[in-house]
Amino acid sequence: MFWVIKKQDWYRPGVYLYKDLIIALAKSKKMDEAMQLWDSMRKENLYPDSQTYTEVIRGFLRNGSPTDSMNIFEDLKQSPDPPEELPFRILLKGLLPHPLLRNKVKQDFEEIFPDQRIYDPPEEIFGLR
Repeated sequence: MFWVIKKQDWYRPGVYLYKDLIIALAKSKKMDEAMQLWDSMRKENLYPDSQTYTEVIRGFLRNGSPTDSMNIFEDLKQSPDPPEELPFRILLKGLLPHPLLRNKVKQDFEEIFPDQRIYDPPEEIFGLR
């Protein structure tokens, strides 16, 4: 329905409509459809907010796609809005089985939020030995 309405000359979707649709799709594990909307939103020079980044990152991590979550993370770093901690923390937790990717996010987190701490669980908890 969104795509039909979007074709109308009078209709201009706002960032909040995109946000609601993307989050709903990500929570429903429909990441391909969520990314179609994401791409459409970005083509209109609209940027997601922190909650949207968080839910899309979480959706990709749930689907076992750490590389896709890192792509969204790279987009987050290019956003004109200052980053918030929550997407970083979700990514740090979801990347525990992927130490190389996690270390990259951890370095960025420590640079952007120098006063905040990151919990690093013992490696044996996650079988990373």
